[in-house]
Amino acid sequence: MWTLPILSLLACGGDHSYIVEGTVVEVHAPHEVVVDHKDIPGFMGAMVMPFSVDDPTLLDDLQPGSLIYGRLVVADNRATLTKIRVTGQGRVPQMRDDGPLPVRPGQLMPVLQVELEDGTVGLIGPGQAQSTALAFVYTRCPMPEYCPATIARLQALQEQIGPEQRILAITLDPEYDTADVLTAYGEKASADPTIWQFGRFTVEQTADLAIFAGMPVAKDESGTIVHALRFLILGKDGRLIERYDDNDWPLDRVVTQLKTCGPPAPKGTASTLSPKDEVAPE
Repeated sequence: MWTLPILSLLACGGDHSYIVEGTVVEVHAPHEVVVDHKDIPGFMGAMVMPFSVDDPTLLDDLQPGSLIYGRLVVADNRATLTKIRVTGQGRVPQMRDDGPLPVRPGQLMPVLQVELEDGTVGLIGPGQAQSTALAFVYTRCPMPEYCPATIARLQALQEQIGPEQRILAITLDPEYDTADVLTAYGEKASADPTIWQFGRFTVEQTADLAIFAGMPVAKDESGTIVHALRFLILGKDGRLIERYDDNDWPLDRVVTQLKTCGPPAPKGTASTLSPKDEVAPE
């Protein structure tokens, strides 16, 4: 169960490490594990959330129900598990339906109304009418390999699609990123508003959307937002086609998915978190 908003405060800025104790819910090899974890003092409260790993071998001995201790390192605007030790086997945590859960390929996104930078209201999920590339950025992001790199990739994508498709970049910093700020940001990025729009939700809605996207997000005392990379491709009906976990997604594949609402990439394809053998049924 998702018990707390995913936007949590760090104890202080800089690089830190924390102990994570919990039960594995799902393993998304090669780079993610979902854990029902206890309180992480100084970082966040107990909740179910995905954690990234850089070393795929850390996931080799994990299965749903594995009891684990892990070392979570927050550095370079990332939160990553660097060590995992299995201490036993327990029951697989039961996911409840009274809160937001990550959306899987083949499932519909929930219907969400988003405030766009031009003052209009857009739609995510069933009824959105256009296939959508959904990205997450914020205008004060200090790490070049994160939001600025995402913007560069979206610029390349914009050149390959038309108004029949849509790029939607959601800010992770809605308190600062007002409509005017996002408009100026979009102009600087040379975003064509007929293809590429910027949007914002309330802080609470942004936290829920981060969970739907399976994206860890936290904020330190300086206001710097620490977040993973997530890039979602939604079909015209609002159904998740593919979810990517970095900025190295293949441009040609994404263009095809947006234009054809085509099937997810084959299992094992790089740069994807989509569990191809667990696509949700129609």
